Amino acid sequence: MSSIPSDFDLNAAWYRKAQGDLKAFMEAFAVRLEGAMPGRVSVERKKDGLFSKSSHASRISVEAHDHLYVLELQKERLSAHRSKSVHGVTLSTEHMAVPTWLSALQGDIQTLAEHAGNAQSVLHDFLMS
Repeated sequence: MSSIPSDFDLNAAWYRKAQGDLKAFMEAFAVRLEGAMPGRVSVERKKDGLFSKSSHASRISVEAHDHLYVLELQKERLSAHRSKSVHGVTLSTEHMAVPTWLSALQGDIQTLAEHAGNAQSVLHDFLMS
């Protein structure tokens, strides 16, 4: 058996760590995704209290390939689902365990990065020819 942890193991460990402070986890995850994938991530934030000036991320939506990934913080619990859509029409929604959701999101982000790399290569070849 390999001593290198799998993506699932890493995602599961990250999720366990996040359980300590879900508001901080959601906020940090939202900031990281917004910075990494501008234009593909939307974040909904809620105030921490009626008169509070601080807020936290309560819902993170990520458009990746032909899926919409949504992670929500509801009543101190994380909820994750992935919807498949074509031309703006939602065909199906699948509720997922958070580690599985993270792994699926990572796979779609990798696919997007590969497509972007291929497009950049084609553009570079075109401009250099």
